[in-house]
Amino acid sequence: MIYLKFIAASLILLLQCVQARDDYINLDMFLNNRGAQGPGSDFDGAGNYFSCPALSSTRASLSVGNVRYKLDVSRNQQDNMMSRGQIITLPNRPYAGLYLLASVNHGPITTDVTLIYQDGSRSTTTLELPDWQVRYTDQIHRIDHRPCRLHNGAAALLMSAPLLADPAKNASHLVFPDANGPLGSFTPALHVFAMTGIAPSSSSSGLRVVSAKGTRRWWEKARNEYPIVTVRVQNTGLEWVRDASVFVKGDLFRTQYHGHIRRLAPGHVMDVDVGIHTVRRGRVSTLATVRIFDSLGNEMMEALALDNVAIGIEDYEQDERSLHGHSVPRWYESAKFGIFIHWGLYSVPSWAPVGADYAEWYWWNYNRKGSATYNYHRSFYGPDIEYDDFIPAWKPDRFSAQKWLDVIDASGAKYFVFTTKHHDGFALFDTQVTDRSSVKMNPFRDFTRELLSLAKDEYPHLKRGVYCKYQIVSLPEWYHPSYHDRWLNWDGPPVNPYTGKVVPYHGSPQVHDFVNEVQVPQILELIDHYEPDIMWCDIGGINNSTAWQAYFLNKAREQGRQVTMNDRCGNAVSDFATIEYRGISHVPSRYNNNSGSGICFNHQTRDDQYASTTSLLQELVSVVSRGGNFLLNIGPEASGHIPHVMQKTLYEMGQWLDRVDESIFDSVPYWVASSDLHEPGQPLYFTQARDGRAFYVFSFNPPLDRRVVVKTKVPLHPNATISLLSSSDKKEHLKWRMTNSDKLIINVPDHVMDREHLLWVFKIEAP
Repeated sequence: MIYLKFIAASLILLLQCVQARDDYINLDMFLNNRGAQGPGSDFDGAGNYFSCPALSSTRASLSVGNVRYKLDVSRNQQDNMMSRGQIITLPNRPYAGLYLLASVNHGPITTDVTLIYQDGSRSTTTLELPDWQVRYTDQIHRIDHRPCRLHNGAAALLMSAPLLADPAKNASHLVFPDANGPLGSFTPALHVFAMTGIAPSSSSSGLRVVSAKGTRRWWEKARNEYPIVTVRVQNTGLEWVRDASVFVKGDLFRTQYHGHIRRLAPGHVMDVDVGIHTVRRGRVSTLATVRIFDSLGNEMMEALALDNVAIGIEDYEQDERSLHGHSVPRWYESAKFGIFIHWGLYSVPSWAPVGADYAEWYWWNYNRKGSATYNYHRSFYGPDIEYDDFIPAWKPDRFSAQKWLDVIDASGAKYFVFTTKHHDGFALFDTQVTDRSSVKMNPFRDFTRELLSLAKDEYPHLKRGVYCKYQIVSLPEWYHPSYHDRWLNWDGPPVNPYTGKVVPYHGSPQVHDFVNEVQVPQILELIDHYEPDIMWCDIGGINNSTAWQAYFLNKAREQGRQVTMNDRCGNAVSDFATIEYRGISHVPSRYNNNSGSGICFNHQTRDDQYASTTSLLQELVSVVSRGGNFLLNIGPEASGHIPHVMQKTLYEMGQWLDRVDESIFDSVPYWVASSDLHEPGQPLYFTQARDGRAFYVFSFNPPLDRRVVVKTKVPLHPNATISLLSSSDKKEHLKWRMTNSDKLIINVPDHVMDREHLLWVFKIEAP
C-alpha cells in the first residue's frame, strides 16, 4: 500500500512537471510569408527582410527575456504567419498566458487577438505594436523586444507580445485578425514567427519573471543615485498574488529599494521598478539575479538569472548614439497632466480665424497674401503697421507669476511649459545673444525668471518646462536675417507684405551662423540660468542639438535632477513623442505627450467656443489610458490676465482631479486593452495602479439603465469591492455580478450616480 501511494505521488509530481512545461504552438500549416530566409524573402511587400542570427534557419529556438520560442520553417521556406484571420486550434489544456514572437510591417498596428475557451467564453487582447523599423529601440520599455538587422543593415525589431489567458479554463482556439490588405499594399500587418503557451504554475505563488531591463532612470526622492531595473513579472498561478517584494542583485550591485507587488491577478503581467546600489561607474551589461519574497520573507519562486541586463548610468556624450539611451523620468510618466502657456508679442493683436488658425502665428499669417489675417491686418491696423510695432505697444500690466501659478496649481496639473521664445524671435528671458527680448526692449522684464523662480521656491511640486518653437528657443525664427532653411522654406529678413519692402528686425545682431551663434547659445543660457526640468522643442529644421542635449542631461544629473525632452529638436534624440491636436487609437510603444485643445488667446473666440470641462477631461482620460501625458494649452491676454473662462475650466478640472487623483496620477495603462467601446452609448476607458492595488473604469456618459457593462476581461477578484470615486467621505460598495458570457455588470443606484456630473470613475479593489 505504501509503495502504491509512493507511485501515485510520483505520478502526480510527474504530471505537475509536465504541466509546468511551456508549450511551443506549432504554426507550420499557417506559415504564409517568407521574411528571414535570405534572397527571395519579402517581409513587407517591398523586398525587405530580416537577416540576423536570431532567425537563422539553422537555429531551432530563440529567447526574448525569459520567454523561449521554437522557430518553424515550412517545406517551401515560409517562416512566419501573416495575420489573415487564421483560427488556430490549441491543445485542450489551460494556459496562464500566450506569447507571440511578432513583428509588424508598415506599423504601428492596433489589433485584437481573441482566445476562445472550451466553455465558449473568450478573452481578447488588444495588441499595440510599433513598426519593425521603429527608431527609438532603447526606449520601447512597454514591449519586450530583440534587435534584429535587415538584409540592408538597417535596424529592426522582433517583439514578444503577451496575450491574456485564464489559467482556470481550458483553451480551445485562437482567432487572429484579418490583415487590412495584401502584402505590398503598405497597410499595417501583423506577422507571427512563433507562439509559446505558458503553463499554469503548480506552485502556490505562481510568479514568473518575464524579463528584466536596466534603465537610465534612478530612484526618486533618494539622496544618492540608485539606478532602476524594471522587472516584468507574470502571475501564472490560479490564486491572486498579494504583497510580494522584488529584489535584483549581481556582481558589484545589490537592491537598495525593492519593488512592490500589491496585487496581481492570475494570468496578468506587471512591471516592477527596483532601485539598485552599484559600485560600478558607467554602464555595463551583466548577469542579474531576480528574487521575489512574500510579506513573511519566504521566497516565492526559484531565483532566476538573466544575462545581458544593462546596469548603471553613464555620462552622455555629444553624439546621438550616446543620447539615444536616455530614459524618460518616472516623475514625468506619473505627472499625466500639464499646462502649456502661449504668451508673447502675438498676444497683442491676438487674432486668427476661429478654429482655422493659430493666433500666435499672426506675423506669419499676415505675410500670406490673401489670407484672412492678411486682410484683417490691412483693415484694422493698416499696411504701414509692422509686427515689431507691437513691441512698444505691449503693456502686460496684469502679469502676475503668483496668479498664474495659483491657477495652474488649482487645475491639478503637475508641470507647465512656458513659451520663452516663439518664431517671432522675441525672447521673454534675459539673453545676452540678442537685444530682441522683453528684458532689453519692452516691457523690460524677465518673465521667464519671474515665473520659473517663483515655481521653484513656492511650488516645488510643479515641474518647470521651457519652450520656444523648436528647441525651447525657437530654433527657427521666421524672419531672422541670418536664418535660411530651405526645408521649412523660412528665410529672412522680413518684408512688408503689402509693399514688398524689407523692414527692420529689431534687436538682432548681424551673425553668420544662426544655429551656433543664436540658437545653441540661447538654449545654453536657459539651461544654465533657469534650470528647466523639461526642454520642449518644436518644428525642427537646421540644428546642432547634440551640442546642448548632452550638456543638459549631464548638468541636471550633477544637480540630482532628472530631466526630459521631446522629439522636435531636429535630430533623432528624445525621450518621448509629441502628438499634437489629434487623438490616438493605440498605446504608443514609447512614452508620448498629447497637446491640444485651445492655445494662444484669440479675442475672436466667444466663451461658448472654448472646449468644455467635460470634453477636456475626456481627452485627458483617453490620453492617460493609452499611456501618455496631456498638455493643455492656455493663452493669457496681452495684459497677462488669464481669461475667466479659462480659469473656470481649469478650476473645474482640478476639483474633479482632486476626487479621482489616484486613478490618473502614477497610473499605468491596462496591458490587455485601454478601452471598451462595445456597449452602445457607453464608452469605457481603463487605468491601473502601478503596484496593482486597484483597477479603474472610466465612463464618459452617465451609466445607462443604472448600470455599467464591462465586456473586456478585467482583473476581478471573486471578493472584489467596487465603488464610485467621489467627494463623499463614505465609500459605498456597489453590487456587481458576472454574466455567463463573462460580462461584468456594475449596478449604480441613482443616489450614487448623482454624485458625479462630469466623468464617472469606478474603483475595483481586490481584498
